[in-house]
Amino acid sequence: MFQGLGTVAGAVAVYAAARFGFRTWRRQKLAERNRDQAEAILYAAYNARRVLRYVRSPWMGGHERVAAEEKLTEDHPDWKANTVQEKQDRLVMAQAYYMRIHSFRDEQSKLEDCLPMARALFGEDLEKAIDKLHHQFHIVRTYADAYVDDYNGTDRNFTVQIRRALFASGERREGEENEISDAIESAIATIEATCLPYLRLEVD
Repeated sequence: MFQGLGTVAGAVAVYAAARFGFRTWRRQKLAERNRDQAEAILYAAYNARRVLRYVRSPWMGGHERVAAEEKLTEDHPDWKANTVQEKQDRLVMAQAYYMRIHSFRDEQSKLEDCLPMARALFGEDLEKAIDKLHHQFHIVRTYADAYVDDYNGTDRNFTVQIRRALFASGERREGEENEISDAIESAIATIEATCLPYLRLEVD
């Protein structure tokens, strides 16, 4: 009888150990998946921030202007007709911004691809932060559109707002507001607060 009890006890111990081992393995795999996803999100977010900094650079080389004018001529052969010189210059500038944004569509797509898993694994706040960061590309394009028709400068505050959006230098005076820069840094802060602990092994 004691031998039978020992056999049962041994079987229970083996089952318990196997069950504990499976749970440990499962937790480890989930942790690895979360770390991998957190790393992918951070990588996409940092790339997006870097790209937005480049897109909004106030420096624009002559080759960009030439390429923008060629694109305008290709799409709208008569774009210079009945258009004052200043507006022509603004059309070229806006087209250059469109081309900058378009040239980094892969970085935008990679950021957007993070959205479903960000919500599923880390919650709504992270999803909103990624979406907010991604949305800045659209906002920059919208201000490029506005820049074309702002050559009269009838609304000085709006003119300043456009210039802050398109010509960000990366350095700001203390207390100076910048709608897009603030949105980018706010989104990055939320993304880092959520994802970095997984990379630093601070989350089980």
